[in-house]
Amino acid sequence: MKTEKIDEKRLAVLFDALSDQMRLNIFRVLLTDSDICVSEIARKFSVSVPAVSQQLKILERGGFVERIRRGQKVCYTARKGDTRIRSLISLVRKYY
Repeated sequence: MKTEKIDEKRLAVLFDALSDQMRLNIFRVLLTDSDICVSEIARKFSVSVPAVSQQLKILERGGFVERIRRGQKVCYTARKGDTRIRSLISLVRKYY
């Protein structure tokens, strides 16, 4: 069985991205609502659009989400193609 070499910096970024309760909740929403705009996420959590945007930038930097521009709106979707992200998605779904 082939194992991938663990990039410790990348792993730290991944776990840091999910270490915040709000980011974890946003990520869970994106797993169920596959393509959702920032303003909709802000409404769901009763927080400001800038606050959600800040959290989404961290999730994007961690590789968890992908930004999609729809005219004036910015929407996000969960990135399910990366094997490490898929593993973490399974973990999130199993325990949360």
